[in-house]
Amino acid sequence: MDLSKYIIFLEVAKQNSLSKAAKRLGYTQSGISHTLKRLENEMDLNLFYRNRNGAFLTNAGKEIYPYISQIVQCQENLNQTVQSLHNLHQGTLNIGTYSSISREWLPHIIQKFKKDYPSIKIHFKEGGNEDILGWIEHRQVDLGFLSSYHNQGFEWIPLKDDPLLAVLPMEDCYLDHTAFPLNEFNQQTFIISARGTDIDIHRTLEIYDIHPDIQYSAKDDYTIVSMVACGLGISILPKLVLDHYNSSVLTLPLEPYAQRQLGIAIASSDMASPAALKFIEYAKEYVV
Repeated sequence: MDLSKYIIFLEVAKQNSLSKAAKRLGYTQSGISHTLKRLENEMDLNLFYRNRNGAFLTNAGKEIYPYISQIVQCQENLNQTVQSLHNLHQGTLNIGTYSSISREWLPHIIQKFKKDYPSIKIHFKEGGNEDILGWIEHRQVDLGFLSSYHNQGFEWIPLKDDPLLAVLPMEDCYLDHTAFPLNEFNQQTFIISARGTDIDIHRTLEIYDIHPDIQYSAKDDYTIVSMVACGLGISILPKLVLDHYNSSVLTLPLEPYAQRQLGIAIASSDMASPAALKFIEYAKEYVV
């Protein structure tokens, strides 16, 4: 099956640019344009609108995007299955992940995986909970590393519990603490992860009815650490994020104890590619 027109559609939608898509795929810009026009004629729909800022999906284009993405992914899975049966071990694996997992876990997992499957190409995208769940739903990634909260509708493979820690500046008033009571966050100047990035911290505050004085919000965990180190407030972050930052801030377990469960979400193991299922095995072996 010739899927080139669908691959071009997806790449232009991703890049919002015909010229960038052409460069990425090795086509001329006019070739990209002609292919999209033929696809629009076949469907009798306008899929993109163009202006001086680029090419953007119309409402019709947004409606068909997940279906075209599934077609391309199913073909990739079929190719991998056939190749696996021939013992070729080739294909592409797309992974969605937190940046902390891509830094702490993935290099080690990939290193072992590539020793046995050197011909499988691996691409990963970093984001928060909502990003990763959206990528899985629209088949932009084969699997996602994230926390277990709100993964309904996907298969879940638990890997490891990750404690949530208080993040405090190196000040005398905190140095004699062995743990940090959650109720002490009430009315304290607080720096919080942006909602949709790390939902577990928001959930913990809601469960224990804690109401800090939220003065700052940031999507990047390491920005939060730097702000705490500068005395701009206090925060809560997962231990996996903080393993390399203990020298610049004080980190303490929460009281009562709080954690997030990290694992892998996939749309369906029945529909997953052989490469994805094999990679999950390697991830479990490394982490669990």
